Amino acid sequence: MKILLTHGSSDSRHAESADSLASAVGKKLGEPVQVATLGESLPKGVRVMPLFLTEGKHLLEDVPAMLAASGAQLVEGPASYPETMAKLLADRAAEERGRCRAVMFVLYRLLGATALAGVLYDQSKRFSLPAIAALYGECSFADVLALWRREGVMEAMVQPALLFPGSSLDELKQKAAGSGMQVRVGEPLATLPGFVDWVAGRFLEAA
Repeated sequence: MKILLTHGSSDSRHAESADSLASAVGKKLGEPVQVATLGESLPKGVRVMPLFLTEGKHLLEDVPAMLAASGAQLVEGPASYPETMAKLLADRAAEERGRCRAVMFVLYRLLGATALAGVLYDQSKRFSLPAIAALYGECSFADVLALWRREGVMEAMVQPALLFPGSSLDELKQKAAGSGMQVRVGEPLATLPGFVDWVAGRFLEAA
C-alpha cells in the first residue's frame, strides 16, 4: 500500500486536494493510494511519501517516529528534491505569466526554506523582473508588490510555492487583489499535472 502523508488542515479544501492528488497518482500507478495526516497510526509495512516542501520539525522528528512505529518505508518527497520543485513552479509560471515581466515566487516563510529558495532563485533568472518572497515573515510578498508598484510595474505573475489550496492561498490572493496591480496568482503544486507525474514516478523508483 502507498500513502501520501500530509500535515492536515481544518480547511476542507486541503483534504479534498490531497484526496484528488492520491486518486490521480493511483490512476498513474494502477493501484489505490491513500492519504494520512500527521499523528495518525499507519498500517504496517506501507510505503509513505511525506508531502512537505521544507525539512522542518515535522519531517525531521514526527515523520520518522510515525514510520518507526509502523515499520513503514520512507519514499522521499518534495522536501528532498528542491531542484525539481523549483523547476515545476518556474515552468508553470512561465506558462501562465503571459506578457508579465514581473514574476514572483511566494513561499510560506523563508525561514527554514533555504534550499528551495536558493534553487528558485536560480530558476527565476529566466524572467526579466523576478522576486522571491514570503507570505509570512521577512521579505513580505505584499512589500515586494508595493515596491514594484512604486517603480511603475502594474502587472505581475505570482506563483505560490505551496502544496495545497487553503487559507494561505486565500490570503495571498486577497493581498494580491488589494495591491492596486493586476496580479495573476498561480495554482499550488498538488494541482499541477507535472507534480502528479513526479509523485507517481517517485513511488515507481522506490519499488
